Amino acid sequence: MSEPIRFYFRGETHQVDGLPNTRTVLQHLREDLHCTGTKEGCAEGDCGACTVVVGELRGNELELKTVNSCIQFVPTLDGKALFTVEDLKQRDGCLHPAQQAMVECHGSQCGFCTPGFVMSLWGLYLRHEQDGVTPSKREIDDALSGNLCRCTGYRPIIDAARRMGELPKVEFDREAIKAALRSIDQQQPLALTHAGQTFHAPRTLAQLAQLRADLPQARILAGSTDVGLWVTKHMRDLGDIIYIGQVEEIRHIVRQDDWLEIGAGVTLEKAYAALTGQYPDELSEMWQRFASLPVRNAGTLGGNVANGSPIRCRG
Repeated sequence: MSEPIRFYFRGETHQVDGLPNTRTVLQHLREDLHCTGTKEGCAEGDCGACTVVVGELRGNELELKTVNSCIQFVPTLDGKALFTVEDLKQRDGCLHPAQQAMVECHGSQCGFCTPGFVMSLWGLYLRHEQDGVTPSKREIDDALSGNLCRCTGYRPIIDAARRMGELPKVEFDREAIKAALRSIDQQQPLALTHAGQTFHAPRTLAQLAQLRADLPQARILAGSTDVGLWVTKHMRDLGDIIYIGQVEEIRHIVRQDDWLEIGAGVTLEKAYAALTGQYPDELSEMWQRFASLPVRNAGTLGGNVANGSPIRCRG
């Protein structure tokens, strides 16, 4: 019998079983949980209407990042936290500064893309919540790079990104989220079977190597920024899956003298940050132009190289 998927959602542990292994986070939100604030626009990670924030523990730190829920599979949430636009409502009913700033700066017109923009703004807000620093123009442009709008011309939304830091501060309880994630961290490899196909999520390099030896035909899944489209656009059956996103040994960056070692499971965002630190003049602009922030937050350096898609800057 397969283990259930467990992740932190709406203030409690959410447990899921019986879903297809390639059911997307967006489908689960809208169709199963009826959380319809998150929108489907392109179903390929390009428009940002489906943007959510995913949190996970890395050591003792809570890492929060915006991703496209339309191409992420539900089993990849195991042991993590999921935040949607519904989570931004305050206990007293007030809007979060990211939302209030959009109202004050007239950053929404038809409104379809607004939840995605708000989640990208919230991700940016969290980055500066503790230091109180106003985000730079580059940071704002980068945070919004994965969101498309056909109405506003973007200027009001950029204004909102500046304005939200001027509004009364709203605290985010990181310690409570950390405690919740520690309580659901199984430290065991995940194996979910549905319709005769199994989603494997090894936790160590040794487990990954053994699975690969045992299941040479299985699909290797990392950030899902390309493989996700094989499901949402090509309607492909992926068969057995080996998800490498929980293998910490391939998510490391090591700097030693003039040598930089980047693990295959390191996200494109972190890989570019490390590389740009060594070659700022050569790579800074390329880092910002390569895909969008939600795609770089999910896609991996190894996946980008291994997949070799001729049309997508993905991993």
